[in-house]
Amino acid sequence: MPLPPPPAAIGKTMIIFDVGETLVSETAIWHRIAGHLDLPPFTVSAAAGIALARNFGFAAILKQLSEFSAIPGEPWRRPDLLSFTADDLYEDVLPALAQLARDGHEIGICGNQPASSEQILANLPCQIDWLSSSARLKCKKPDPAFFHAIVDQTGYAPENIVYVGDRLDNDIYPALENGLQAVWLLRGPWSFAQWHENGVPDGICAIKSLAELPALLTA
Repeated sequence: MPLPPPPAAIGKTMIIFDVGETLVSETAIWHRIAGHLDLPPFTVSAAAGIALARNFGFAAILKQLSEFSAIPGEPWRRPDLLSFTADDLYEDVLPALAQLARDGHEIGICGNQPASSEQILANLPCQIDWLSSSARLKCKKPDPAFFHAIVDQTGYAPENIVYVGDRLDNDIYPALENGLQAVWLLRGPWSFAQWHENGVPDGICAIKSLAELPALLTA
């Protein structure tokens, strides 16, 4: 479903991307957590799937896995387990961002991430016009304050910002509720769990690859 065109008087569009499972595959992170907990990766994946089906959050999943493995502490708070590198980018990311820039869009990145993630993303070989994180904004999705901060800091009217993310609950619905446009990327376990429950809800723009995004925005 094509996005509605923004009002002609407003100007250009900024495309802002979530990070985890939108730009970056979190597979390596889950494997590191499994290794730290001394659990097979398949066990960790299955446990995450069960927790997702019950609408548990990321921290709750990891807390239960930690209790199951009898490893003390909070492993999800260790930077060495939760960090990522440019090698963890999905293959469609850089080509899509390059095409969006050629089409005249500005590019932003902001997700529920520590501030340390910004340096990795800032060094990507592509145009990035605005970059932040929940840590820098001091608020997390789906808090409306997160999306209000995006509007305030980018200087774009809400209707000329398109937020792209993998979760209906954290990304798509709150973006729309706060006046932004949104595109749901069907990628990653949270996306699959939500898609499996209801498919693509009416009125939601959905894509299966970022390669589809430039054409969607010009349709």
